[in-house]
Amino acid sequence: MKFKTTFDIFGFYDWVRECGMPIAHCSAFAPAEALLAAGIMPVYPENHAAILGALSPTRDIDNPYSHKAIDRSVNERELSSPKLCCYALSDIGVLLGEDSPIGGLPAADLFYACNSQCTVVERWGDQVQLICGERNLDVPHYVLRTPRLAKREIHTEEEIADFRSQLEGHIEEICKRFGTTFSEEKLKEFTEESDKANSLWQECLKMAKLSPAPWSDFDAFTAMAPIVIARGLPICTKYYEDLLAEIKQNVADGVTAIPNEQVRLVWDAIPIWPRKNWLQNLASEQNAVFVASTYTHSWWFQFDADNAMDSLCRRYAWNTMNRSLDWIYGWTMDMMRDWNATGIVCHWNHSCGIWNSYVKRRLPLYEENNIPHIVIEADMVDARYFNEERVTEQMTEFIAQLKESTCTA
Repeated sequence: MKFKTTFDIFGFYDWVRECGMPIAHCSAFAPAEALLAAGIMPVYPENHAAILGALSPTRDIDNPYSHKAIDRSVNERELSSPKLCCYALSDIGVLLGEDSPIGGLPAADLFYACNSQCTVVERWGDQVQLICGERNLDVPHYVLRTPRLAKREIHTEEEIADFRSQLEGHIEEICKRFGTTFSEEKLKEFTEESDKANSLWQECLKMAKLSPAPWSDFDAFTAMAPIVIARGLPICTKYYEDLLAEIKQNVADGVTAIPNEQVRLVWDAIPIWPRKNWLQNLASEQNAVFVASTYTHSWWFQFDADNAMDSLCRRYAWNTMNRSLDWIYGWTMDMMRDWNATGIVCHWNHSCGIWNSYVKRRLPLYEENNIPHIVIEADMVDARYFNEERVTEQMTEFIAQLKESTCTA
């Protein structure tokens, strides 16, 4: 489906390059609002890597920009997964000199990682710092650490206090280093703006609860870019205001994601960016639509601007990959129920061990509770791990089974 509402990601990065603020290369779950309030502009190497996997210099889905970048990291620096995922290898490959459709990210003044998502982001920052250091560029690397929640539901108050102490210590040091000033008033402003955008993003995702769905979660894979890279900024809020209005208008006009919806699916884990459109088309041809995913719904924040720092710390200290098995299974089942889906397509990712662990822990529960699911083996940006024939066979058979079970129910 084509949407009139678009986010000019190329223009956004051009604007960032000209903003005059020090640039922080950040992990996806770094507290962007606090950095902005300290006069630092966050940009996201993970988003850059997704772009490298989604676009191709030759318009060939099997030859994305990411391939040469990955090979450059492997051959020149002897880097490899799983120590560094293909997201990291792609982004680092561009830093080493490979092409990027956005000309690479704006140069890093610092790297800021929050390890609530995984440990790779810390090693990623180490490599960026090392490469920049070899070029006589001093790029400090900050790591915001939080305990895992593998067997607990929430962090203790002491853990949240430690998380906050780390963040405030980093902000103080960053401001001294770069001559910027942290503003509590700005923190409230950016947090309030981020909360508005997140509320709108959630409303957009909830629109796919309608049957037939007015848009698919694979559409949301593209639409999620602003909530990742521009949260806290008015441009992000405006984008989701316009997108939600367009989706609602589509509902009023009877426009649906696919013409004859028969099967509703949940996607589990990171998208296969080189094959995102191909997978959506394959499902659509068989009257199936992806209505939700554990990936898009991971960017589901709620903040309290009146208690901005505390609110940010309580949310950024965890994400969906840093929760107990009971929590993530219950959350996935709630998603299945609330979006009225009948099957799950799990992505077993060649280079992302944390997502594989996240998927693997639930597979026995799917079996035990007769939750229809399949597991596709691929990689988020390395198309060389995608077997088109095998995936076509898997998807076709799975959707047929779901149709049959619906008819006999």
